Amino acid sequence: MTSLPTFSHIPQGRSSARLTATSAQRPAQLTRGQLAQCIRQINSNAMGDHIPRVPSPEEVVFIRKETESQIKGIKSLEDAKELGEPRSLILTIEESLVLARAHYSAYFPRIFRINDLPTEILTNIFRLIVWPVPNPSTGILWRLWLTWTCRRWRQVALGDCTLWNAIWFRDRPPFKRSWAFLERAGTSTLDLRISSEDTTPISLAEMDHLLNRLLTCLSQIRILIYIGSSWEHIALLLDKLRAADVPLAIERLEIHRLGRIDYGTYGYIQPTALFNGKGTPRLHYLSLSGVHIDWNTSILQNLSTIDIRKLPLELSPTITRFREILISCPALRKLCLDGAGPQIDLYDLPPFQIVMTKLKILCISDFSAQYARHVFSHFTAPNLVDLTFINMTGEDYSPLYEILVNRFPEIRLLTMYAVDLPVRSKALVQWLISMPQLTYLRIANLPSTFFELFVLDPRTLLMPHEKHPLPEVILAPKLAVIESHPSVIRSLPWFAVQRRMLGVPLNKVYITQTKDHDMTNQEFQKTCVELMKSTSLHFMFNGTRTPEEDAILSEGYR
Repeated sequence: MTSLPTFSHIPQGRSSARLTATSAQRPAQLTRGQLAQCIRQINSNAMGDHIPRVPSPEEVVFIRKETESQIKGIKSLEDAKELGEPRSLILTIEESLVLARAHYSAYFPRIFRINDLPTEILTNIFRLIVWPVPNPSTGILWRLWLTWTCRRWRQVALGDCTLWNAIWFRDRPPFKRSWAFLERAGTSTLDLRISSEDTTPISLAEMDHLLNRLLTCLSQIRILIYIGSSWEHIALLLDKLRAADVPLAIERLEIHRLGRIDYGTYGYIQPTALFNGKGTPRLHYLSLSGVHIDWNTSILQNLSTIDIRKLPLELSPTITRFREILISCPALRKLCLDGAGPQIDLYDLPPFQIVMTKLKILCISDFSAQYARHVFSHFTAPNLVDLTFINMTGEDYSPLYEILVNRFPEIRLLTMYAVDLPVRSKALVQWLISMPQLTYLRIANLPSTFFELFVLDPRTLLMPHEKHPLPEVILAPKLAVIESHPSVIRSLPWFAVQRRMLGVPLNKVYITQTKDHDMTNQEFQKTCVELMKSTSLHFMFNGTRTPEEDAILSEGYR
């Protein structure tokens, strides 16, 4: 096995160490595990023997010069990458960039006088660190780290209420850490998340005590998210919300019932009106998963997000009530129906189509073709930019694709997970043609024939017995980014080559990091190497968003 490179560090009071590894030290290609170990070694060498103190003038001069050298080296590597170096060298260049940036990040802070910054600037820096955390558990840890670093940081962090107002009740009862965060949040608005899962169960009595205490600051609650599997806990939460005063500050409410949803247990609780049928002026985000309410008496209006999941039809809103909700939410931007939707009569035609001009994101999952076709007949969204289909299997969905032709001409991001695609279906081809702005494709568990549609001239599929004049028509000519599950990566090298030959190459391919696929490590790495010959390959964690997706949604919301 290739040995890992070694990196020197700066001894106290001396300036003879080097910050960069030589090309002889660094292997030509590192595995992802080796690269991560190299970065850990860099950080260890930089900080492992460092005693907090004021650096000597010689150390400051040395580190500053080496930092300037690192910046120049990083810029040179970035230029080499942008100037189109041979594809065989791209992997080496990217590895060098990662290591050079790791060196810069590890050593430069040693001479940055962060504690001399004014309190308001240091506070803003802390906010920029804590607020955009990738997940709630990381946010808890990062906030604690800020208070553990030094006396100055602890004073600044504890003095800012907004660093502590996002509270996740995931610690074990009696929730000492969470109550400490609540106390530090003071009178600021609160973003609360309560989890009662198998790893952190909360008894019904503990839940009752928790809610009673939280509802004393109901006027401060901006976001309330509950995640659990027990009907008793959910019934208690809904009952507390029904009996409480109107939460004037609440903007987002999510209640998620985990685990296998047994429809036979839905009768455990009688549906109640959300907030006892009182209006909540600021509520704009509602997400209910495996939980039903009294749809007719609940006031649901002016929402920007409606997310309903895992509900049997008999406990869902009627189609009449569903239409009333859509009409009452003219600024609705996201609609998600995952194994849930309105009660409909397949033989009744809608009186008119609701035009939802503000709707930008639509997610449909676990719908039959006939049911999906009927739901789509009730509304249209001419400015939709993000469309998702998940688990649409077991039948021919061509009738659905037929009614979607020209329905969403502004689609830029299309997600297809586990969708049955009829082979060379004319309806499917016509639907894809009607989305010329498609830029970003997110895929998983799709047949290889799906990629052929984006390589062949669609006219040969629609009119196979006719001759077609040049130039060839290209399906989705603006397609630039693919985000793929490893399950379909085998088809991507061929697809990237074909799109490049057509003159519409892929700019990037993202692969989600998961072991949920049937490829060996050797086969997976070989496929990645082949793919990198035709496009830029990147890896991402499942559930994270790419810069290109953020840009599409940001532009779509304008």
